[in-house]
Amino acid sequence: MYADFEYYRVVYGGTDMSDTDYFRIARKADGFINRITFGRLQHGWTVTDAVKMAACAVADEIFTQQGQAAALIQGIKSENNDGYSTTYEDAAQQQQTLQRKQLEAAELYLPPYHPLRYAGNDRRKPPC
Repeated sequence: MYADFEYYRVVYGGTDMSDTDYFRIARKADGFINRITFGRLQHGWTVTDAVKMAACAVADEIFTQQGQAAALIQGIKSENNDGYSTTYEDAAQQQQTLQRKQLEAAELYLPPYHPLRYAGNDRRKPPC
């Protein structure tokens, strides 16, 4: 994990999750961070505080999304009570919305111009 529960609680200031929830969700957050950084953290790049904070922010967003999914009827895009008309959002659009929110959480600490987020072929030696 990029950020352990102690880091989440003390440094990031997270209060929403228990240690067991965090352990489960942090793995998903790390996977998301790996995807937006093109796996560089697994190939020699240093895990900085920015990475740890981004992982905590994404974990919080995933936890929030899971709570909302349990509480809401998923997929309703619009509803008209007068003539009873319901429009459902497709699954791909729902997934895009969830991922966009996770990206927004990560970008607070890892903005698009951060070297880890560079999408091109960077043949330079990774910073240590």
